Amino acid sequence: MSKYINILYLCVLIHNANLMDVTYYEILGVSKQAATQEIKQAYKKLAIKYHPDKNSDEAVQEKFLKITEAYETLKDPEKRRKYDIYGSHGAYTRKYDYQSQSEYNNLFYNGLYHNDPYVVTLSSASFYGYLTDGFHFINFYSPFCPPCQHLADHWKKFAEIYQGIVKVGAVNCKYHNSFCYHNMRIGSYPTLLFYPNGKQGSYIYYTGEDTFDGLEAFVMKFIKNKIHVPVISHLRSSEKPMAYVLGSNNIEDNALTRLAFHLKGLTTVVLIEDEELRDDLTDDPETIVVFEYKKTHTEISSSDERTIIKQIVGSLPKLEEIDPNKLKDIRNKLRSGDKKPWVIYFQSEDDDQLLLHQMKLTFPYMNFGTIDCKSQQELCVSLQVESPPCWAVLKRGGAYQRAYTHPDIFIQSAAEVYNLHTLSVSELQRILDGDVGTWVLLVVPHQLSWEHIADPFTEVSKHYIDSEDINFGIMVCSLQTEHYCRDLAHDQPAILVQEGGDHHVYNGRIDTENIIDFIQLLKDSGSVSLSEEEVLGIMDVSGRQQWWLVAFLPASCDRRCRDLAHEWRIIARRLRPLDWMHVGVLQCEESRGLCANVRQPTARLYPPNKQHYILNLQQKSEAPYILEWVLEHIDDVEKLSWHTFAKQVADDINTHLYKRPWLVYFHSPRCHHCYEKYPDFALASIFMGKVVNFGKVNCLSERNLCQQEHITSYPTLKLYLRNRHHGAGYRVLHLRIRDYKSIMDEVRPYLPNQYHDANLLGGLHGFAPQMFHFKHDEL
Repeated sequence: MSKYINILYLCVLIHNANLMDVTYYEILGVSKQAATQEIKQAYKKLAIKYHPDKNSDEAVQEKFLKITEAYETLKDPEKRRKYDIYGSHGAYTRKYDYQSQSEYNNLFYNGLYHNDPYVVTLSSASFYGYLTDGFHFINFYSPFCPPCQHLADHWKKFAEIYQGIVKVGAVNCKYHNSFCYHNMRIGSYPTLLFYPNGKQGSYIYYTGEDTFDGLEAFVMKFIKNKIHVPVISHLRSSEKPMAYVLGSNNIEDNALTRLAFHLKGLTTVVLIEDEELRDDLTDDPETIVVFEYKKTHTEISSSDERTIIKQIVGSLPKLEEIDPNKLKDIRNKLRSGDKKPWVIYFQSEDDDQLLLHQMKLTFPYMNFGTIDCKSQQELCVSLQVESPPCWAVLKRGGAYQRAYTHPDIFIQSAAEVYNLHTLSVSELQRILDGDVGTWVLLVVPHQLSWEHIADPFTEVSKHYIDSEDINFGIMVCSLQTEHYCRDLAHDQPAILVQEGGDHHVYNGRIDTENIIDFIQLLKDSGSVSLSEEEVLGIMDVSGRQQWWLVAFLPASCDRRCRDLAHEWRIIARRLRPLDWMHVGVLQCEESRGLCANVRQPTARLYPPNKQHYILNLQQKSEAPYILEWVLEHIDDVEKLSWHTFAKQVADDINTHLYKRPWLVYFHSPRCHHCYEKYPDFALASIFMGKVVNFGKVNCLSERNLCQQEHITSYPTLKLYLRNRHHGAGYRVLHLRIRDYKSIMDEVRPYLPNQYHDANLLGGLHGFAPQMFHFKHDEL
């Protein structure tokens, strides 16, 4: 009874109390000594009652957030310990006040670091690509976790100050829960992982205080192993760039280390404590840093890191400036055989150009140049640059590509892929008009994310680097050019292949292998389009001498018919070994003439001189299922039951006289992989039907037979042979199912020599349909 009174008291408390004035224990209705299991049970009851899916009232939604906040903290022993120390104020005061469900959703989806200029928000798709060389620090967090919220400002400050030294990222584990838990084994929030060697090594758990000072002290131990600022007793030669810091009291130790790290390879940073050496360098007591290189002498009186870096980098030799004439000259040389690419840096007015000089140091085998978008505004606009600073590469052959990732990643990959271009509106229009051959396009509407597509698309273009008949282009639309992209890609980035005036949209999974398969399918299958006149000729029974498989797609079909057209190309490729079988598509443009009778997607199979068969493509729309329907009408495969298997397979094999062996395909109609593999089995039956019997067993309806034959996986292919050495009886061989040629190659050694004749095996070319008895179902 007391249990129910406590629950009633808790409900009254939640309804009437200001939740900011009660403890997490009171919110959940448990004592401070409650076990973790008790806390979980209390949360479960309250979550059911107050979940936003069941309550649209904003006040109730806010209560649910407070309940969740309390549970997130108390379920974790370490967070609970800290909460017991600090309480619900100060470090654990909630900084996010959700006034609506939309605010809650925004935090759930976007997390604590959305659009932060220094912290990179990572996902499962981008995480491993983000890891490169150098230091990386990753924060795995929940946006509703008070310690995570407390850390957020410290994390942002750390990312800003250590920009260019440590790559700082964050993963919202509330949204990417599966990745955090299953892939990264994250058990509590926040979990901070430091990668001292980037992708080359393992990570280290950070266990210090969740403050800027704690983070900095931890990371500095690793940075100081990489960089050292010596105290010198005499001045050095000015033949190499030197930065003299005049006294350790002028620049804080960590700031000095960061300064030396940023300038590593560009300028040697040293410390001077000797007053006489200081006097040799400057007469100005306000000077903090002196830069010397050859005839350049620069005195810097600021102690600010960015100011010092900007003045030192500004004193380094200038890079070549590029104007329209120089750009034209560079592209002409690259088109004429020059193989050394150019990295173009579009500079902004306040940019310190540190990264530019670092990249020049990283890529010494490339040319570097700058374009000032303030003085060369028209040139920048023509190169699709609206907001510098940014990067681009001019490649061998003259291709131009803008960077959309960090330059150290972009420059290397872009220079290698010289068939990948960033497109202007005019270039895109020429491609769509069909004037410039075959192009694979990545079209990105304004402000849509496409980072997850960039790497696979680049890898695909690299795969076709030696193909002279195909190019790759990226069109990222701005607000001004948005309508060009929206005509091709509506609510998400799109990949499409433009062949002349036709374009084919890719709707599959975004990975390198599948995109390549899509492109190759288009290249291999050629055009499968048919005109109404051609279809009318096929429909004429008296004049039809070969087999035709035709898809009829209505005019008002949109994406569903585009998907079916893609499936038809897959079917055409699979049926290519049958040179007497033709595959085509009638894509209706208007509902008149023959197309007036095409109201839904259908397939028709036309045998020579016989009536056709019809398949409703609303019921079967994927290539494996359509292929099974087609091949059932032309293959030489017998459906076997328990009775027919015993009578035909076992009896044939047990006889003393030679009879043809049996090749049997065991499958299940619930197995998609069985449908994918069946066409190869059926093709083998067409080519070897004279010398081998082919059968298939449905293990769903013939369960006992499959158990007798020890079938444990689908599909299974077995070859049943007469036992030559022991008289009666037979032996069974398991065969692999790869493609139809491999099946034939595996069966051939078990046939008598007289059956190795190419004519008896049917051959692989010049195969006539009249050689077989085709099965027909009268319609």
